[in-house]
Amino acid sequence: MSLPQRFRAQVDEFVDNYPGFKETSQDVARRIQDAIFAKGEQGRNVADILHGKQIGHPLHPILTDITIGSWTLGAFFDLLAFLTRSPSSRKAADRLIALGTLSAIPTALAGITDFSGIKQDSAGHGAIHGIINSVALFFFWRSMRNRARNRHFSGFLYSTFGLGLMTLGAWLGGELVMSRRVGVSHIPEKQVADDWTPILPAADLKANKPQRIEIDGQPILLYKHAKHISAISAVCSHAGGPLEEGSIRDGCVQCPWHGSVFNLTDGHVVHGPATVEEPHYLTRVTDGQIELRRWRLGMDEYPIESSAVHSQNGQALKDQA
Repeated sequence: MSLPQRFRAQVDEFVDNYPGFKETSQDVARRIQDAIFAKGEQGRNVADILHGKQIGHPLHPILTDITIGSWTLGAFFDLLAFLTRSPSSRKAADRLIALGTLSAIPTALAGITDFSGIKQDSAGHGAIHGIINSVALFFFWRSMRNRARNRHFSGFLYSTFGLGLMTLGAWLGGELVMSRRVGVSHIPEKQVADDWTPILPAADLKANKPQRIEIDGQPILLYKHAKHISAISAVCSHAGGPLEEGSIRDGCVQCPWHGSVFNLTDGHVVHGPATVEEPHYLTRVTDGQIELRRWRLGMDEYPIESSAVHSQNGQALKDQA
């Protein structure tokens, strides 16, 4: 067994067998989300920024590049200063360690916000990732303080310990993404209905009641309001939640798992934790049959009415199965 396999197995065993760790991690995530939702629209707007809604994918990985890059380069210049006795290399190391430590604050805030909407089966692994990175941040903070007091050797030792922990935490972050699919889109890759496709008799779709259908195995959410029929993917892009089971208000659907909100007209993200919009479809009724066609850039769009929906305290959300 390779070293990564062995370490992965040890982490899995700890999460599964340490008494109460998984349950406590899930509870902490829910409490953070409840606190965000309790702030209403303002709280959700701030969380949207930290989730990365405006850029179309999670913000946290971008910020980690700054933090990890600064700390890693700081270690390089520390080594260079040790070998060459160069004051400029030492100054560069000090500044890079300070930059990484300061940038770790918004990085951690974005990570905590993402943790609030993490999949239930990954909460324990996410908690370990956060704990290790928090300890690494403590070591780098001590390093920055010692460097500011001209205690360069102790500062070097603290940053060395922090670098080791940071590397371990970064590896776990990669595991969350690559192995546990945290922070990646869960929208099915297969695209359907490139041309107008009959899907359902118009009489079978009841007004103001979401309905899930499938085309070539791909789930689609239909919703009729007045004479308008909306159609978007029924799979939440954030964690794969069933949107047809969510609540609908003001032209938007809220995922029952983690509260992501999507506009039913064009699938855009109204509120996170989702950052990737839902595929949406054009619809029409022909000879009593509802037909739909996948929307692509350049096609005529429906009028978009921006709207928002939120749960007052998160109690309407269901625990992820």
